[in-house]
Amino acid sequence: MKFNGLLIFSCCCLALPARAIPDVEPDVTAQVADVLEGLANGTPSPERFTEKGASYLAVPGLSAALRGCSRPLKLELLSRNVNGEDRLYVYRAHCQPTALRIAIDFNKAARINRLEMAPER
Repeated sequence: MKFNGLLIFSCCCLALPARAIPDVEPDVTAQVADVLEGLANGTPSPERFTEKGASYLAVPGLSAALRGCSRPLKLELLSRNVNGEDRLYVYRAHCQPTALRIAIDFNKAARINRLEMAPER
């Protein structure tokens, strides 16, 4: 299931670059940036993840991909969707050598259920 979601997400990243939308929840964006900076520095915050979400922390190359991002991490909100009690956000992070598309899913308790990244083309 994780593979299928990642495959679909990766295919979406191959499309034309998405335009940013207004960020009406800057506190959520700041929280996401904080989580990603912790991952880049090798100091993840496992308490922010659900048990399922914590499995994404073990993805090889996750912190290395984020190390190429500017500091402080600047995120552009590309989409926000609600699925039942979950909220899915998709962001763009400007990194070197390429921008990253980041999908993050929060459950009703504001813990991370999913975190996926793919290069934006």
